[in-house]
Amino acid sequence: MHARAHSRKLRRAAVVEPYVMQRTRTAEVLERQGGLEVVHSSDSMAALMTWMRGQDRSNWPHLLVVDLLPLRPGDRDVAAVTALREAGMRVLLLSGLSPRRSAQRVADAGVDGIVSKLDTEQTFLECVAAALVGEPAVSAVAKAAVSRSADAPELSPQEAKVLALYVDGSPIAAVAEQIGVRPDTARKYLARVKQKYASLGRSASTKLDLARLAYEDGFIG
Repeated sequence: MHARAHSRKLRRAAVVEPYVMQRTRTAEVLERQGGLEVVHSSDSMAALMTWMRGQDRSNWPHLLVVDLLPLRPGDRDVAAVTALREAGMRVLLLSGLSPRRSAQRVADAGVDGIVSKLDTEQTFLECVAAALVGEPAVSAVAKAAVSRSADAPELSPQEAKVLALYVDGSPIAAVAEQIGVRPDTARKYLARVKQKYASLGRSASTKLDLARLAYEDGFIG
């Protein structure tokens, strides 16, 4: 009876991670070393939301540790995370943080902390503790992974798509087909990208230049 009462006082956590071994270990670290009670563990945000709908709000987790990457079409998982945070839940992204552009989009959408899977378990626990009390909870490795170059150009969504597809090896005709425009239009988008880089004094004359710049600025992973 005493043990049950003590358990109810523990801060609760949920883990959403697609890989079983990573999910199991994360839950184990949270409970054994972090002193939290893991009340839910699953491979998707959809499974978490289904579970929560069947629970009294008093049983909801205080903290969600989640890997959202790679992002799915429509960013439904990001929208779900936003809703949970608005409801008062803290959210810690624990991820390989690739592709980099997607990691930046998640960071921009808003989470309470970010930890790389390259970080140590101790760093993870420090970020967990910080996130739970509303303090900055981004590890140094994660910060480097999601930071943008100070002189990155502002690209439109279409320009960013053309850049990513082009440097990934697609010929301009294939790029145009994938984004639903004429080849001439795709060429214009690419020319604008080059002009924007040139205006910042960053050489983008070759495909190799563009690939390097796209990686540095997070337009590709």
